[in-house]
Amino acid sequence: MHCELCGKPIPPHMHYIVRIDVFYNPEIPEITQEQLDKMDHDEEFRKIFEQMKHLTPEEAQAQVHRRFEYNICPACQPRFLANPLGKPRQREVGEN
Repeated sequence: MHCELCGKPIPPHMHYIVRIDVFYNPEIPEITQEQLDKMDHDEEFRKIFEQMKHLTPEEAQAQVHRRFEYNICPACQPRFLANPLGKPRQREVGEN
C-alpha cells in the first residue's frame, strides 16, 4: 500500500483512512401553506423528471451522495488535518 498523498510505501496497519462524504444539503427550504396550495405538484415533478432523464444512474447518484476513501501515511496525516481541502495558504505581511 502507498500513501495517496506523498506516494511513499506504508507498512501494513500503519496508515490513516480518510473518508470524504459529499452529499446534497438535506434541509428542506421553508415553504408556507399558501405556497403549497398554489403549487402545481404534477408540474414540479415533471420538471424534476425532465432534468433527470438525461442523467446516467451514476450521474444521478453523484448529485445525491458520493463517498471517497483514501489511505495516508502518519507523516501526511497532520498536514492533511491542517489543510484538508489542499487550498493554497497565503500569509499576509505581518502575520506570524
